[in-house]
Amino acid sequence: MRLSRKGASWIIIATAAGAAMVAGCAARAIKPEAPAIPEVARTPAEIGATLGRWILVEKRARQLVVYDDTKPIRTYPIVLGEDPLGAKMHEGDNRTPEGEYHIAAKYPHRAWSRFMLLDYPTPMNRDIYEWSRRSGLLPAGRGSMPGIGGQVGIHGTVDDGVNRRGENWTRGCISLFNRDVEELYSLVEVGTRVVIEK
Repeated sequence: MRLSRKGASWIIIATAAGAAMVAGCAARAIKPEAPAIPEVARTPAEIGATLGRWILVEKRARQLVVYDDTKPIRTYPIVLGEDPLGAKMHEGDNRTPEGEYHIAAKYPHRAWSRFMLLDYPTPMNRDIYEWSRRSGLLPAGRGSMPGIGGQVGIHGTVDDGVNRRGENWTRGCISLFNRDVEELYSLVEVGTRVVIEK
């Protein structure tokens, strides 16, 4: 059977498109997998010891819960980074990180009442950052890529009204009403375990 020029052109186009689709599938298949954020122990049996006082931040529920071992003793409403969904990948993505952290420092803050600095970035955060870099997911601006970031913490707010409206306004931190952050500040010590979940 003889093909017209037009018919032959369509076969060439279809073959090229098919090859591109196969190549695209192959490229997607070898893309490195994102590092998993490990499940965090929430019971004494899981951790192999008593939990003591610790903090659970539930991003979806927009709340921070203080526990004594397995008993919740305080619950506070929170707001998060401007882009609250997903794990933090780099500086400036406005995401609140997920995983297990500890309070590294506590101090009064001129604008936000109190600040409890977390030990971000952890080795897990460094793995996520490296994966993002290798996968080409870091934005390139002015010839350089953003770093991993830092200075993530739990703090108050300049305007309780913004928090009351539930506006996520931070750059990745966890913000409470000032009266709540002052109470929380008095309940926890440096070294307190902080678990941040989706």
